[in-house]
Amino acid sequence: MPTNYTAVFQDPKAVEKYAEETYAAGTFSSQVSRRQEEWLRGFVTEAFDTAPVHHDFACGTGRAMRMLEGVVAESHGYDTSEAMLSKARSIGTPGVLHHIGEIGGLPTSAKRPAIVTMFRLLLNASPQVRDRALEFAAGMLPDADAGVLICENHGHSRSLRKLRKVLGRPGDWFRELSHPEVEGLFERHGFELATVQGFTLLTRGFYERPPFKWVAPAVDSALARSRWGTRYASDVLYVARRM
Repeated sequence: MPTNYTAVFQDPKAVEKYAEETYAAGTFSSQVSRRQEEWLRGFVTEAFDTAPVHHDFACGTGRAMRMLEGVVAESHGYDTSEAMLSKARSIGTPGVLHHIGEIGGLPTSAKRPAIVTMFRLLLNASPQVRDRALEFAAGMLPDADAGVLICENHGHSRSLRKLRKVLGRPGDWFRELSHPEVEGLFERHGFELATVQGFTLLTRGFYERPPFKWVAPAVDSALARSRWGTRYASDVLYVARRM
């Protein structure tokens, strides 16, 4: 696993590959993302009486901002990579995009209610970046009535994804993050876990290789979002509130 994960996406070529290949139509990542969007829009609509202000930390190309278009009052994305923000602008991401430093002060907002999202960040980030991300969330959500935090873990340690590590496939990144580790991070910054929702039990290989690829998406979509599936899903979203 590279130690310069944050620096990777300062490179426009890496950003282009991420946006145009990883999330190309029909790919494993795009199908998981579509499930997340469906769930997230329903959650926000039901959880808030008034459309919340959306703050997306490490927004990248603005995927989460696009997911919530039309169900939030306004949307703000924050990232350390100008290359990512430039790509987000070029593909018409709604809302306001903010370039922030890797160190130093973090923006805050007094607008309520609010929702803070963090997608594809926690798993590969250093402990220092994880803490900085939660510091950001705490600033945007100063108390339990301010709104909610939603974080993605796309490498849950108790999942089929671990088989790829056991098999030792070369070139793969095998960072893992457990539920207790995420809860511990929340607690250190004054958050408590409210719920967890899973989005995929199967790994990318099932989506790409016959004969599995013809049935994997439909089966995975049904199973991963069940109560049992969430327990062992490799990609999950955590919803948390301030204590």
